[in-house]
Amino acid sequence: MRPRSSQQPTSPPLFERRVVFVVGKGGVGKSSVSAALALQAAARGLRVCIAEMNGSESIAALMGCPPVGYLATRVAEGIEVISITPEAATEEYLVRALRFRKLYNLVFRNRYIEPFMNGILGLSDLTSVGKIMDLEWQREDGTYGPDSSGPARYDLVIVDCPSTGHGLALLGAPKTMMDVTGAGPLYSNAAMIQQLLSDRTRTAVLLVTLAEEMPVTETLESVATIRDQLDIDLAGVVMNAVPPALAAPADIVAWWSDIQDEAQSLGGHAAAAAAHGERVVRRRDEASAYIDRIRRQTQLPVLELPRLEDPQFGLDGLGELGVRLGRWQT
Repeated sequence: MRPRSSQQPTSPPLFERRVVFVVGKGGVGKSSVSAALALQAAARGLRVCIAEMNGSESIAALMGCPPVGYLATRVAEGIEVISITPEAATEEYLVRALRFRKLYNLVFRNRYIEPFMNGILGLSDLTSVGKIMDLEWQREDGTYGPDSSGPARYDLVIVDCPSTGHGLALLGAPKTMMDVTGAGPLYSNAAMIQQLLSDRTRTAVLLVTLAEEMPVTETLESVATIRDQLDIDLAGVVMNAVPPALAAPADIVAWWSDIQDEAQSLGGHAAAAAAHGERVVRRRDEASAYIDRIRRQTQLPVLELPRLEDPQFGLDGLGELGVRLGRWQT
């Protein structure tokens, strides 16, 4: 994997970007990290929109709110959430392009044309990521577009991407459309989206993974793809749900064997506690090896977030994760 060039300009921290795409394998905690990032940004006085892709409603549930749908909805102070479906994004784009909803319904809402339009040229992926551009453009008065002016409605748009394969396909959709079309309205729209994605002062990808073999391998592959093919800045890697250390490594080396010997001689609860401690040490050692692998092979900043044992950890737990993200990316 090609390491990041030391001659690249220093990128701004996450909270100075306009758009952050949170990318990772399914089940690694992307939504929790997205919500934590939003809470920390809002605590700093930023106005935030979390955009969930593929119609997911995970963020609203994490924030203790009902589903929000395709209309940005306030879920906490300074935070709005929108759930973007490919169908809604494509419809919005085509209605805007055709400027006549009845024509859209006549042409595209029929059983012959609709399946074709849903699959053509990755249009749904393009319009989904194009909706992110609209959110970045949007102004307080509701207007948006490349020539819009006035205060922005959002200081930061956080995109909770689908699992890695589709997430990278979304990020690659503008380049794909440009390669296929070469010119015309779709090319121009894709070029504007790509300009936003490639602007390292405005846009970044934050990768989320677990300290386990499959997620780490997939993360390394994602880094290679983003660097080699997508031209989007990588802000860093969040190692989520990292098992805790039993003690400092130096302390474990100094007295762990003595504790094990004494526990075995005592038997009973002491021996059971020592066996549990041994499992904790082993899990932490394995996690540390994966973390070191990510650092060494990506040369990216890495943040370890602890495992939150309570499945209903709520806003307080997310807020604590957000504080750690804030200290890391400041």
